[in-house]
Amino acid sequence: MDEEAPTELNMVNSTDGFFVISTDKLSVKYIGMKLHGHDVRTVQANRPTPVKQLSYYFEMYVKDAGVKGQISIGFTSESFKMRRQPA
Repeated sequence: MDEEAPTELNMVNSTDGFFVISTDKLSVKYIGMKLHGHDVRTVQANRPTPVKQLSYYFEMYVKDAGVKGQISIGFTSESFKMRRQPA
């Protein structure tokens, strides 16, 4: 059986008032206070990355990294604490 790849952002696990997910569920805009470097938020996809595929591709474009420009990309589990950066 083929694994289904992620198609959009997870609206349930990724929403906390510090950012807005667009109606197409593919874009995120940070609206937090930007008071300190620990003001971290995480967005997850609606499905896990397929593990049986030999390769998997996704693309991300950063339109505005803000003043500090701290952005991380990584893989997390469903139970990941959403106020941390992925390792």
